[in-house]
Amino acid sequence: MLPLIAVPLIHSSGAWIASTAASGYVAGTLSSTWIGAFIAGNAGLLTGLGVTSAAGAMAALGGGLSSVGASVGAGLTAVGLGGLAKSVGLAPATFLGLTVAGWTAAAASVVLVGAGYFFQRAKLSEINERRAEGGLAEISWTGILSEAREFEREALKKILRDLAADNPRIRNFTDDTVEINGVVYKLADLEYVIEKSGRQYIGERSMIPFNTKVIFIVKPADPEK
Repeated sequence: MLPLIAVPLIHSSGAWIASTAASGYVAGTLSSTWIGAFIAGNAGLLTGLGVTSAAGAMAALGGGLSSVGASVGAGLTAVGLGGLAKSVGLAPATFLGLTVAGWTAAAASVVLVGAGYFFQRAKLSEINERRAEGGLAEISWTGILSEAREFEREALKKILRDLAADNPRIRNFTDDTVEINGVVYKLADLEYVIEKSGRQYIGERSMIPFNTKVIFIVKPADPEK
């Protein structure tokens, strides 16, 4: 049976860190917030489910783009999906398709299997026991996903503001929208995508799987990849 998701618990430093029964602490997931540790520890699964994108993974890790690929690999391995990923042709340590739109059709099987473990009631009980130890209130799966999406929104907003400092095509921020290339988008519809080719872009989520619309290229593909 596959191990379940990584659960944040209080570290000796007083911060939160993701942990699994199978492998103990998940490397690189120490965070000052519960949701940060949760996202960092489950990056492979959450990005595959479309809950977060590269923006959320970067913010949770407190690092830069170079750490996101490793985060996805660690997240897949921590929840026991690393072997499954390899069986459908993915290399967890190097695979950089960080959203549903970026995953190949084969990768969808990793998402489907992972989702079944993600929503088990016993795991939610364990999560809430650990939260109580850290002085946090009980939470539901809906609450966790809501926190993760809000974390993603704030992370994406920070990235957009950083990009706007050097590019006038990104402007007119509100709490929920941003104007890019003269078009106003809802932040909830946007995601930061990193492709295996090295291309990075702001994309608009689509109702059609694997079909994110590119609206702003941050970095073109690396011709050597």
